[in-house]
Amino acid sequence: MYFSGKMEDKASVNKSSVFPIGLLLAVCIDIAIDGLLLGIGFAAGRKEGILLSLALATENLTLSLATASSLGRQGIRANKVLSIIIILAAIFFLFSMAGDALFHNLEDTSMEIILSFGLAALLFLVTEELLVKAHAQKDNIWLTAPFFIGYLLFLILGVTM
Repeated sequence: MYFSGKMEDKASVNKSSVFPIGLLLAVCIDIAIDGLLLGIGFAAGRKEGILLSLALATENLTLSLATASSLGRQGIRANKVLSIIIILAAIFFLFSMAGDALFHNLEDTSMEIILSFGLAALLFLVTEELLVKAHAQKDNIWLTAPFFIGYLLFLILGVTM
């Protein structure tokens, strides 16, 4: 994210480069990691894969809408934005297939290590980045409630599946 931020800073100084390469690079990396995580989830088990599919579908929907909105504000035509979103979806699909193929035959111990590393990375992201930015704004019920509703929903799904 550091490098994509630097690319965006250079693009903002150089107004002739309107295309947000830094943003798309960051989104591509995020989408690729999410796809790999989904593949690892299905390699770990059907239940894990389905839960991750639901969670990542929600996350990728919001990410795609935010990306499309940002690209639209940059003045990029709608058909080009749609093409970019389709390419991002293809990247997600390819990396999820690669994750399943690469990790499908791992032993349980190795799978636990990989999943633990992924969990630690996500916890770091939440505590180091998202919570700091979330507390920069004033708390209100409309910002906090969706978080707890989503958490409760996936907790219930995890228990009942």
